[in-house]
Amino acid sequence: MKWGLLLVYAVFGLILLLTGWGMIKKHSVYPSTQVGYHVKDATKSRELWEFANRTAGKLSLVCGVVVWLMMAVFWLVSAPFGLCLGMFFVVAVMSVCLIIFVPLVLLRRWERKGT
Repeated sequence: MKWGLLLVYAVFGLILLLTGWGMIKKHSVYPSTQVGYHVKDATKSRELWEFANRTAGKLSLVCGVVVWLMMAVFWLVSAPFGLCLGMFFVVAVMSVCLIIFVPLVLLRRWERKGT
């Protein structure tokens, strides 16, 4: 892995970790929804707002740790540049999709159950 790509992995992992921490600890207190996980379903009640932010935050933290672990493994095994770059894009897309869509699906299931 080249230094430039190592830096990209490190920065992306740090962004995910800081975003996760922010969503868990620093989101707005309901009913103010200025800072946090912004989807219409999350703003319907305090319970849903807290649940969505905690879930998205935890997923973001997990994805950040995965990115840093991948970075370390690729660095230690001297993985080829093409593999490292390709895996970065795969993990980046998967991370963003997980963080955005998993809490949304869970919110909609929660609402269907009437909880």
